[in-house]
Amino acid sequence: MLPVRVAIIGLPRSGKTTIFNAATRGRIAVGDFSARSSANVGVAKVPDPRLARLTAMFNPEKVVPAEITYVDFPGPPPGQENAPTFSGETVTALQKADAILHVVRGFENPSAPHPKGSVDPWRDIDAVGFDLLFADIALIDRRIQRVTEGLRGSRASERDNSLKDIEVLKSVQADLEAGKPMRGRTLNDSEKRALRDTFLVSTLPYLVALNIGESDIPRSVELEAELARRVTGTLTGSAAIAGQLEMELGQMAEAEEKEFRASLGAGEPGLERMIRLCYRAAGLISFLTVGPDEVRAWPVAEHTPAQKAAGRVHSDIERGFIRAEVVAYNDLVSAGGLAETRKAGTLRAEGKDYVVKDGDVINFLFSV
Repeated sequence: MLPVRVAIIGLPRSGKTTIFNAATRGRIAVGDFSARSSANVGVAKVPDPRLARLTAMFNPEKVVPAEITYVDFPGPPPGQENAPTFSGETVTALQKADAILHVVRGFENPSAPHPKGSVDPWRDIDAVGFDLLFADIALIDRRIQRVTEGLRGSRASERDNSLKDIEVLKSVQADLEAGKPMRGRTLNDSEKRALRDTFLVSTLPYLVALNIGESDIPRSVELEAELARRVTGTLTGSAAIAGQLEMELGQMAEAEEKEFRASLGAGEPGLERMIRLCYRAAGLISFLTVGPDEVRAWPVAEHTPAQKAAGRVHSDIERGFIRAEVVAYNDLVSAGGLAETRKAGTLRAEGKDYVVKDGDVINFLFSV
């Protein structure tokens, strides 16, 4: 399974690199990143409170959370802030992502004026959302052009199929022009055929991070409720994040960070919600392995069978899979230990086709 990649997009001076640093605990310079031409790539650990509870139970030598990769794309060069949001190169890169995270500016900072002259997150959500749809419209335009060029000299049967493809492509394009993204849409056979060589970026899960100032933290619940009303549809999600504060906290020592968070008296950080949203939006769940050597969360796609999940741990375990000993996390915690789950009958044997569920604690039995 390749690393899951979340593409960070947004208008200049929205705080994309700040959010990237906060998520990955990076120290990339902010403010001047739009002058660069390459993307920042970093790894974020997925917050999972289950790991702390399991660590207390098993006292392992090592604790390993699941991870996702963030890719922070550069904005347009200075002086070209009003250029199209997505260049052809950026669209190609987005097609390799598993989800899109749109960072939207919700903070005031006179020393870094908004390129559109004022801070209006709802306007910016609509504008970048339109640009994503426009990128797909352009992709379909090019696809129609290629199919049309292929009509010359084609046989009658091929010509009929190509004309049908063009008709379907124009229909999909009309939906995009009407503001309907492709995410969550089940394609019929004709659409699958017509789009077989074209990956539309509006197919990807779409998440919004509203980057707020520290003074707006008390309004986080209110702001997230408004976000939820505006960011709707299948495979979407949103969170309000005090990006600058989260970046600064992420650069502290762990003990100092915990102490500072406690002094703030805030609830779950928006950053943690955002990372978990990205993880789930990319279609991932975690199964868990436990023991005195290691407690670990393993990312797998939803609906993964047990034998394939075993391959995440080691290819030999997948190849020599015998069975999986499985107990739900909540049942393990309630019982107080693995031996107790056997007595309670909540530890069960599952075969290779068992569909792994989020929070399953698994021990794989194998022979090679």
